[in-house]
Amino acid sequence: MKFPIPAWTAIGWSSGAGNRNSPTAALRSKPFESWMNGVDEPIKTTLIDVVDLLEQQSVRYVLIGALAASLRGQPRVTADVDLVIRADVARALRLISSLATSRFEPLLPDVEEVVKRSLIVPLRHRYTGVKVDMALGLSGFEQQLIDRAEDVTIAGLSIRVATAEDLLLMKVLARRPRDDQDIHGIIAARGATMDWDYCRRVARDLGEALSQDLLTRIQDLSSHVHEDEA
Repeated sequence: MKFPIPAWTAIGWSSGAGNRNSPTAALRSKPFESWMNGVDEPIKTTLIDVVDLLEQQSVRYVLIGALAASLRGQPRVTADVDLVIRADVARALRLISSLATSRFEPLLPDVEEVVKRSLIVPLRHRYTGVKVDMALGLSGFEQQLIDRAEDVTIAGLSIRVATAEDLLLMKVLARRPRDDQDIHGIIAARGATMDWDYCRRVARDLGEALSQDLLTRIQDLSSHVHEDEA
């Protein structure tokens, strides 16, 4: 499986099949729902509208970023919506060309060049003003991320969300201050039930491809979880 530098690592991000039939498919999180009730309506509206846009365009996607981290771990504030989409540059440019009649517009005037250069589609909701970053899922890991996504009910809509394991791997790779916060939140909420074998396997492959020691970090996080259980 090929693991080039993922596009989502620039956002403000062969080891298993999809798991749409997992016990957590179509799950609901009561703490997250309570937090979601307090989220600004513009964020909710933007999330619902971008999912509608992608589904109309038959573009597969997965929700990542603060919204996904809040679902899988501990809620935190966010001002935008982040996703990974199953699209190459040509498909992303076609998506952009279809925006005239949608609720979204390019964030930048030279958006085509931005897509080609950074592999990210930056949009803004025409009415809410909320920014949406869509990273092109070109690597094996990103495509696996989309395949493994779970259906989660958010704001009354079924939305594809990254699994806790894949989200943790993304956060370990990005390793910004807020990512460390999300890592601790995910482990506190789901560490005891996570598939750590999967995390170690992908961390090894992804780390080798990117020349980073991700496996040691995952092993360290896993050991702390098991120590807490002892």
